[in-house]
Amino acid sequence: MSRMKTFFKYFLIVVLFYVFSNIMINAFFKMSYKDMTGYQIDASPVFVDVTEAKATKRNGYINGIVKNNTEATVENKYLKVSMLSKNNNVLGEKYIKIDKIEPKELRKFEVKFDYDNVKTFRIEMTDTKPEEVDFLELIKNNAKDLVSETIKK
Repeated sequence: MSRMKTFFKYFLIVVLFYVFSNIMINAFFKMSYKDMTGYQIDASPVFVDVTEAKATKRNGYINGIVKNNTEATVENKYLKVSMLSKNNNVLGEKYIKIDKIEPKELRKFEVKFDYDNVKTFRIEMTDTKPEEVDFLELIKNNAKDLVSETIKK
């Protein structure tokens, strides 16, 4: 019986340590996120409101709402979110597809990003989204072009 009590004590210590460490890790991550301010929104004809925008040195997220304040349905549009450095250089872009928003309809959105040193962002409405380029396919095509250029010389 004494072994079971000892085993239970060690098991309880391990569980408590696991819970304590997870609480501390989550608290550390929450404290490392800083609010992003000074952002720009140019998304007419819809209304965009950012409810929360936070970033660390390596990543971040933007939460907000989109509301159609017009009397017409807004269809097939994109919200382009450009992540900017402290010198307003574009570090990357994310696109949020707006399939269809009826008049007076409200929709939430969230953008997560993995860009370094994002200080602010800009949200714009656009009709198109650039095509996604497969990185490996791009390397293959550039390698073929490079080989053909060296053979010609």
